[in-house]
Amino acid sequence: MRNTLLIRVGQDEDGSCEWLPLDDAGQPVGRVRSGDLAAAAAEANGLRVAVLVPGIDCLLTQATIPGRNRQKLLRAVPYALEEQLIEDVENLHFSLGPALPAGGYPVVVITTRRMDAILGACRSAGLDVYQLIPDLLAVPCTGDAVCVVIDGDVALVRTGPYSGFAVDTENLGLLLAGLPQPAEDSPRRPLSIQLPAGCVLPDLGEPAAEAEVTHYEGPVLMQLAQGLGGVLIDLLQGPYSRNQEWGKLWRPWRVTAALLLGGILLSNIVTGVDYFRLSGEQDELNARMQTVFMESFPGTKRVVDPRVQMQQQLEQLQRLAGSGAQFLTLLARSADVLRTAKDIEIAGASYRAGRLDVDLTAANLQVLDQLKQSLSARGLAVEIQSAAADAGQRVKSRLRIQESEA
Repeated sequence: MRNTLLIRVGQDEDGSCEWLPLDDAGQPVGRVRSGDLAAAAAEANGLRVAVLVPGIDCLLTQATIPGRNRQKLLRAVPYALEEQLIEDVENLHFSLGPALPAGGYPVVVITTRRMDAILGACRSAGLDVYQLIPDLLAVPCTGDAVCVVIDGDVALVRTGPYSGFAVDTENLGLLLAGLPQPAEDSPRRPLSIQLPAGCVLPDLGEPAAEAEVTHYEGPVLMQLAQGLGGVLIDLLQGPYSRNQEWGKLWRPWRVTAALLLGGILLSNIVTGVDYFRLSGEQDELNARMQTVFMESFPGTKRVVDPRVQMQQQLEQLQRLAGSGAQFLTLLARSADVLRTAKDIEIAGASYRAGRLDVDLTAANLQVLDQLKQSLSARGLAVEIQSAAADAGQRVKSRLRIQESEA
């Protein structure tokens, strides 16, 4: 069990607990600390949280049920054990271990009230519980020995990988004497008892004669941390599984999430429609810009970016004229008239010494005269430099436009 904050909750529901961090090798870091769950949560940053449930709250047993599907087994095990239990199975929670070699499955039984109390207290303290384990299965034990860890007036007894019980020390000897033993010609199962330092072994009667007794220093949680290396039974199964918990949290938000997703999709569709519409308008504007540019500068052989090329041409005219501000002013005052005039085709333009010369073709002399009057109405001095009619009566002309002196 690596990178874990190991917490052992107390039997009372006052939130008291002990905790011990484990490093990436599963070894204890520092000393066991005690307090409430909120204090333990303050040290849980970056660590998975495993909670040990007092063995007095759990029943470790076995059930023989057919099948391999875990979900179906979890639904069937309450009825397989119903006759062995005093409590109504509807008030109990059942967790399965791995299949046993001899058949059947190990089962941990605990009341749903106790499960709700432990998980509710952890959530209130800000703890996200990763595993919930009976502390009986954390008692250090090897081989086929019966291992006992005494903690105050309670003894935690582990009789196998997935079996054991918790009992008060006064009745420990009686229950140890009643454990099944191998056949008469086989040696008795070893008995290992761990006592807190300075404590005296309780009166166990005959089982004490062959017991190997050792003493441990500090809180019992340090001993339990050493017994977590094997396969454990996690109580977070069935309705208490982490997937189920996430499902419960997710369920109230499903409609909101669906509406949010629908809104995002609708927004994307509208954005896409706008994109295609604006792309079409941009293409149309680019085409119009290219047309205006070619009409203004007919000598241009290749148009790549009409806006940039127009700017370059204007800057060139500005440099040639030596007076950019005057040229732009004159161009701005005459451009609207030239652009909106009908039956006029502009062939070219040049600017020099404050005069704008425009080469154009008009449908007839009357159109040319109307153009001159429109420009004069803008306060411009307009002079027809030349005018020559072709065979089709179209008039090629040059107009000189400048600021009026009046």
